[in-house]
Amino acid sequence: MPATAGRRERCDLCGLPIGRSQAKQAIRGGELCFCCPGCQYVFELLSNRPEGAPTDFRKTELFKACIEAGIIPQDEADLLSQQAQTDVHDQDGVAPREGSELAHAQDLTFRVEGMWCAACARLIEEVLRKTEGILEAQVYFLSDMAQIKYLPGFLSLQDIFGRISPLGYRASLFRDSAERSKERRDLLLRLGISGFLTANVMMISFALYFGFFQELSQEAIGYLSYPIWLLSTPVVFYGGFSILKRAIFGLRCLRISMDTLISIGILSAYGYSIIQMARGSLHLYFDTASMLVTLMLLGRYIETQAKGKVSRGITELYRLASQKVRLLSDGKERWVTPDAVQPRDEFLALSDERIPLDGQVIEGQGEVDESVLTGESRPLRKGLGDEVIGGAHLLEGKLRLRVTRVGCESVLGQMIQLMQEALSKKNPTEDLADQLIRWLVPAILALAGCTIVYLRSKGVSVDETMLRAITVLVITCPCALGIATPLAKVGSIAAVRTRGILIRDPGGIERAKDINTLVLDKTGTVTKGDFSLLEVFTLGIDEKEALGRVASVEVHSEHLLARRILWAAREASLELQPTTGFEVSKGLGVKGVIGKEEVFVGNRRFMDKEGIVLAPSLEEIAESRELNGATVVFFGWQRVVQGFLAFGDSIRENVQEFMGVLRSKGIMTCLVSGDAEETTRAVAAELDVDKFFGQAIPEDKVEFIKDLQERGFRVGMVGDGMNDAAALAQADVSFALGTKSNIAQGASDINILTDDPIKVIEVLNLSALTMRIIRQNLFFALFYNALGIPLAVAGALNPLVAVLAMFASSLTVITNTLRISRRHLAQQT
Repeated sequence: MPATAGRRERCDLCGLPIGRSQAKQAIRGGELCFCCPGCQYVFELLSNRPEGAPTDFRKTELFKACIEAGIIPQDEADLLSQQAQTDVHDQDGVAPREGSELAHAQDLTFRVEGMWCAACARLIEEVLRKTEGILEAQVYFLSDMAQIKYLPGFLSLQDIFGRISPLGYRASLFRDSAERSKERRDLLLRLGISGFLTANVMMISFALYFGFFQELSQEAIGYLSYPIWLLSTPVVFYGGFSILKRAIFGLRCLRISMDTLISIGILSAYGYSIIQMARGSLHLYFDTASMLVTLMLLGRYIETQAKGKVSRGITELYRLASQKVRLLSDGKERWVTPDAVQPRDEFLALSDERIPLDGQVIEGQGEVDESVLTGESRPLRKGLGDEVIGGAHLLEGKLRLRVTRVGCESVLGQMIQLMQEALSKKNPTEDLADQLIRWLVPAILALAGCTIVYLRSKGVSVDETMLRAITVLVITCPCALGIATPLAKVGSIAAVRTRGILIRDPGGIERAKDINTLVLDKTGTVTKGDFSLLEVFTLGIDEKEALGRVASVEVHSEHLLARRILWAAREASLELQPTTGFEVSKGLGVKGVIGKEEVFVGNRRFMDKEGIVLAPSLEEIAESRELNGATVVFFGWQRVVQGFLAFGDSIRENVQEFMGVLRSKGIMTCLVSGDAEETTRAVAAELDVDKFFGQAIPEDKVEFIKDLQERGFRVGMVGDGMNDAAALAQADVSFALGTKSNIAQGASDINILTDDPIKVIEVLNLSALTMRIIRQNLFFALFYNALGIPLAVAGALNPLVAVLAMFASSLTVITNTLRISRRHLAQQT
């Protein structure tokens, strides 16, 4: 709710005019105004304890208005709604059967706080999947998100979150940033206290170490040992509480994770030290246990900050999607949540505000910045009839808009859906690392056990054996390995998101570095696709009559040229005639019946398919237009060609630069088009491409790519994402240009929201950088383990050094991954 500026005219609760008996209430850095103390009391009741509201009152319009205005937070409202549904379920007593489950299932994305590694995500995932009423569950460690499909009539959000909290994690709806701040404060507090106490433990331990060089009395050892124990105990059980809790619940679920290894290391060092302290021994490892906890907390804090940096672009989308809407209804303005708005509703956007929903301008003008969504840095002037994307920033002006798309259908909703899909998919390198971790954790426990057996069989003392076993457990903990690949993946997805590039399949990033051939669709990719009708050429009939007939058939087509024909017909004020029997031959042409005559419109291959012969004189004239780069479409009726339409298109401004970069990278270029061979040849010559293929239907494009692949080429395809779907699916890596309005459709690996082909170069550079960083991360993670294990078994390292080495390993991986967000991809070669 925004802060009040000046005198408010209407009550923020009921919407009635504010009179003399107004009351005010401070809330979340702003101020609310009420028409009377009664509204203020209701607000306090609902905002502090909405679950205390009577059931009948929850059904009133006032209660709904409180939700829409944000007085009752949406997550609490959802919980109340779910509770009501759960009450109904409790009367029924059974979950729906499989046959009706999917009809009632809902998708839910929420945040999970407190995950320390990829194993945490797998543990939560497993628990959720075993919960009755949850059909599917996926948990993403790097973005702190969980995505489930569940039955809202069978269990509530409280039930779902209640399954997670006993494991030591906190779940909340994504909009709630308070939980995140609370977790950061809690982590920082535990780190501060643990760091202070550990520093004191280390200082006293140094005094105790002198006992190894000169004899100390038992009384002196006791005076030093007990303070160390007292100081280390809160570090282990307060600072390390979350680690120990997750390890315990993991064991209850029969899951051995990295938390298990760390906890065994901490408790082994702490427990063995207590036994040794009771014996009056100098061999105490309280400092090791304390340092292990403190460095784990420090590593967690640094990792949290790093995750925030690499996934900032992703979380920004969720924040934009929850913007309140200034809805216009019956001439009045009121604030509502986005899910309370329907298509064709009207809303208002003022200067310096975020436009909350996709809409069409019906009144006003303004400068709009869409850079956060499309990467387009230049502000765009928007006026009557223009489309505006939800999440864009209105720099100046005032717009009245009609809602065009809401929820998952909006551009922002599609972007979120696409990024969720990308985060849920794993590339081959990530799968390999996950498989390695799965057997590495139990292998480490087995290695520690074997170390104890081997050393004791060789007569090594119990003290030395325990020291080495603890060191093995600590130094081999694969924390760095667990984040090496997924952190880089999320970093790459987030790095290009703000540049208008959406990664649909992370595997595409891994494959893009290997492509040596790029197939380019002509129309809309290397050319603007903004066709203009240059000429209507006919064989003795009236041009307007011919254009009217062609437009009457094309009105049923979705082809780009069909839209240009209809626009030209409207400009000429031509009346369209009813058409029946419409048929389309994809990539070739269309036909339909007007009156009693069959009218056909298409290219040469369509004429061949229909068995219609072109007059030599007409074909000669058409070829002359094609040699000049025009696109020619023939038309006629009653199986006689009556003429053709010639369309002009222009090459994009930066395509020459794009082609130059591809040549410098040694990538072979191919141009394919459904246009005539002569038209395609003219464009290919201007761009100096290596190969071209004209008059290609979608199936031809697929075969063209297959042929290249069979000859050993790694093929990338750049198209429009829809008409080229089959070819995009066949390519090793596929790019869809200009997909701002249909992001979630098509078959591409990478969606580029603008029409700028230079973005393809950025993806190629990103691929090379990401894979290089992943290889480096895996090397760093495995190098520390490979070097540390033999040294730990041989006794060359102590647990304290092992803790520092493990911390250094994770820190190296995190620091290396942050390079992705700092690199200028457009300039990289």
